[in-house]
Order: sequence, then structure tokens, then C-alpha cells
Amino acid sequence: MESEGVGRQRAAASKASEIAVGGESFRVSRDKSLLRLGAVLGLLGFVVQVVMDRLHPHGVAPNDSVNVFREYAGSDIWTAVHIGQFVGTLFIVLALVALARSLYQQPGVAGALAVVGTVTAILVAAVFAVQMAVDGVALKAAINTWIAAASPADQSAAFQVAETVRWTEKGLGGLFQFINGATLLALGASIALGDRYPKWIGFVGALAGVGFLAGGIVTAHTGFSARAGWFLTPATVLLAVFVLGSVILMWRRSGGAESPG
Repeated sequence: MESEGVGRQRAAASKASEIAVGGESFRVSRDKSLLRLGAVLGLLGFVVQVVMDRLHPHGVAPNDSVNVFREYAGSDIWTAVHIGQFVGTLFIVLALVALARSLYQQPGVAGALAVVGTVTAILVAAVFAVQMAVDGVALKAAINTWIAAASPADQSAAFQVAETVRWTEKGLGGLFQFINGATLLALGASIALGDRYPKWIGFVGALAGVGFLAGGIVTAHTGFSARAGWFLTPATVLLAVFVLGSVILMWRRSGGAESPG
């Protein structure tokens, strides 16, 4: 009887071990698939953003409302471009979420910052969706109404409406840049403090985050000004390096034998 009981215990332990091994294998496969998906979406998002930036009108200073409205009125693909910008940003955000997921299991502050970066990345996509709806749809409609207005009184009223919509966009833009900066700072610091990826890519991300934080604050106060560009232009270059570097590192990690965490 005692021997039979020991046999049953061993069989139960063996079954539990098989289940644990199977569960771990499933987790590793899932995490690697998420990294591959994140790498692909990050690259696609970057390419889409570059293309949309080339299609977006840039000939007039963005704070010069009268002339910039006339420029925007002449664009027949305005709304499509802004839908494209949202899609590109959404892809990059999903790549950042995949990156953050691979950082969760780091001990201490590094792992906690990855969780923070996930939350703020989701907020980035949400705020940008609203901004693109305001810029790509509402602003275009307001500008078209201003252009089509017949009397000076109607033109003045329509312009004030368009200017209000424009400043709503600027406010959302400032908030978007600020939350984007918080996301990059959190993920960059998580990488720099952790052991999952080379620390240099973490420092690049954190530095980009600081630039976007500052640029977001300036944008909220001055609109799409040259002063905001002092911070946002170098931050955007660093963001490109961070995204492309992360894409390469995630792809390589997804093909390795080690679990991404």
C-alpha cells in the first residue's frame, strides 16, 4: 500500500511538472511572437509616418493661421493623410507596448517603469486619435466653411471658429507630446536600469523623452512655434533612432533561445 501511494505521488508530481513545462513553453512562444509582431509594426509605423509627413503640407509657418488655412484648404488628401498619421502612430505605440512587455519581469524600479510606460503609451494613442479627429476632420471642415463664406461678416465668424478648432488641436498636440515624452522616458529608463537590452538604447529613449516633455510644455503655451521646434526636432530624431533600434533588438531577441521575460 505504501509503495502504491508513493507511485501515485510520483505520477502526480510528474504530471504537474509536464503541465508547468508546457505552460512555460507556451509563455515563451507567446512572448517571442509578441516581440516579432512589435518589431514588424514598429518598422511599418515608422515607414507610414515618413510617407505621411512627406504628403502633409509644410510650406507655411504653422502658427500663421490665415496663410496656413489657405494652404490646408488646397489639400485634397488632408483627411486621408491624418488617418495615415494615426495608423502609423498606433503601430509605433503597439511596438512600444510589446517592448514594455518584454521589460516587465525585470526586478525593482526597472520593471515598474515598464508598466508605467505601457499605461502612458496607451494614453498616447488615445490622445493622438482625438488630435487627428480634430485636425484631420473638424479643422478641415471649418477651413472649408471659411473659404466658402460669401460676406465679410460670415468670413470673420467662420475664421474665428476655425481658429478655435486650431487651438484645440494645438492643446491636444502639446498634451500628446508631453505624454509621448513620459512614455519614452519611462521605457528608456527601464532599459537603462535593467538587463534586457543594451543600455545605450535606453539612454537614447530617455533623452528623447525629455525633449518631448519640454516640447509639449512649450507647445501648450506657444502653439506650433519655432521655440517648440527647438525641443521637438532633436527629440524626433532621437525617437527615430530609438524606434528603429528597438525594432532590431526586439526582432533579434524574438529569435533567441532566451525568453523575453
